[in-house]
Amino acid sequence: MKKIIVGLFLLSLSFNMIAQDGINSSHTLKWQQGFDKAKSMSKSNEKPLLIFFTGSDWCRPCKMLVADFFESDKFAKFAKREFILYEANFPRNKDLVTDLQIVDNKKLKKKYKVSSYPTVIIIDGNGKVLAKRRGYNLKRDTSYYFNFIESVLK
Repeated sequence: MKKIIVGLFLLSLSFNMIAQDGINSSHTLKWQQGFDKAKSMSKSNEKPLLIFFTGSDWCRPCKMLVADFFESDKFAKFAKREFILYEANFPRNKDLVTDLQIVDNKKLKKKYKVSSYPTVIIIDGNGKVLAKRRGYNLKRDTSYYFNFIESVLK
């Protein structure tokens, strides 16, 4: 009986390790935690700052955009080389963001007149808007966002 219990324990442990391995993929993106730090990095590295306005725990189009676009290898290659990333998250579960992020995100929403999710805004290090896109289609066609990114980089 002990051998069966130990075997089941080891089996469940190995499944957990496999699942964790999938989460820590090689193209995990680095999203900055504070907007001021992200803006400062944008300016000092001379890279545009991509701000992703989302409702991560309730907005279905936001979740689809993350799965189809932000988690793609193609975007990861662009992002690591060309952008500083900041997620302005407006979740229902406030435990998903810090108090500072809540304050920063409300200011950004007002400043950049964001009225729907998802919205992606690209700014320069001084806060000037370079480009803005809203929404995500049900066809899950990422070309809308890849064309947007490429137009900013030209």
